[in-house]
Amino acid sequence: MLDIGLIILVVKIFTIITQKIKMPKVLGGLIAGIVLGPAMLNIVQNSTILEALSKFGIILIMFLAGMETSIKKFVSNSNKYVIIAALGVLVPLILGALFSLIYIQDLKTNLFFGAVITATSVSITVETLIEMKKIKSSVGLAILGAGVADDIMGILFLTIVMNSGNLHFSTFAFMILKVLLFFGMALIIGLILFKVFEKIEEKDTKTEQMPTYSIAFALILAYIAEKLGVSGIIGAYIAGLVIGNTEKGRKVKGKIDLVVHMIFSPIFFASVGLKLGKIDFDISVWLFILIFTAITIISKIIGNGLGAKICGYSKEKSIQIGIGMATRGEVALIMADEAKKIGLINEEIFSIVIITVLLVTLITPILLHFSFKKKEMVIE
Repeated sequence: MLDIGLIILVVKIFTIITQKIKMPKVLGGLIAGIVLGPAMLNIVQNSTILEALSKFGIILIMFLAGMETSIKKFVSNSNKYVIIAALGVLVPLILGALFSLIYIQDLKTNLFFGAVITATSVSITVETLIEMKKIKSSVGLAILGAGVADDIMGILFLTIVMNSGNLHFSTFAFMILKVLLFFGMALIIGLILFKVFEKIEEKDTKTEQMPTYSIAFALILAYIAEKLGVSGIIGAYIAGLVIGNTEKGRKVKGKIDLVVHMIFSPIFFASVGLKLGKIDFDISVWLFILIFTAITIISKIIGNGLGAKICGYSKEKSIQIGIGMATRGEVALIMADEAKKIGLINEEIFSIVIITVLLVTLITPILLHFSFKKKEMVIE
């Protein structure tokens, strides 16, 4: 209880400071986690309870993002999102694998370095876009749409790398079948529940029951997604699409939004900072980390930005999409954890990935913030 209280309080203090210097609130949460955690004061450590609350926070953040998205706009631009995501996976995969040859010469490990930076984690970008009121913009929709496709492609790539040598075609085909099965189930469940929620709305005139049903639906769909090999945040996002496109979706969003940003959002962002421990690397490793962090960000700006440009977005919007897709988070951390468990990487490489994810997570919201501010200054 003390840990949760400290996190909420310190995150609030740091978000006030970051807002004062015109930086995104997300940054305050991340810095608070680093300050409270093993890297600095070591007052709070990650625990099973904090991890659970953090995961709940991710689910609700992505659920809210889905509620902000128009299904018609999402479906009509789905072909663009796939192209943006495909290039945003391919470029980091190649650049990450090639650059890692400087650090270690092992094909599997090199492919891991490439694969681990392919999957975008849009949770942090989403929070930044919501804060800037850009989540419904064409850039926001592109980041969300491409993020879904990007996540799946990244996980498939890493699965191939982690199972290379004993991955049979039948195993890979079954994995893809499970992903397709999830989206098929999500579509059917979504259509049915869309009608059910409309009926509930007719009787629930004060919108008192809808938030409860909505959160339950998001958690169940997130669970089904993970059981079928898809990230739970995608299930939550699809749940948000269903609820958000009903007549009273906005009223439900307001009630959920308050709880999320008071409790669960601060815990999620602080928990990322808590993952950083005391690190004792020599200068050469730190140099590798800094350059690898730069490649991690630049590869997405090039890949996703080029994909956006091909799809007809302006130069400014293409760069904004590329920056928005550069965030890495829970997906990369899960990938690294799984790779360490099966012995694909050692503790040092695991720490390198953790630090890279944290640095990218700290830098990306700032870049995204400035990319929109710069455009506004030009317009003015």
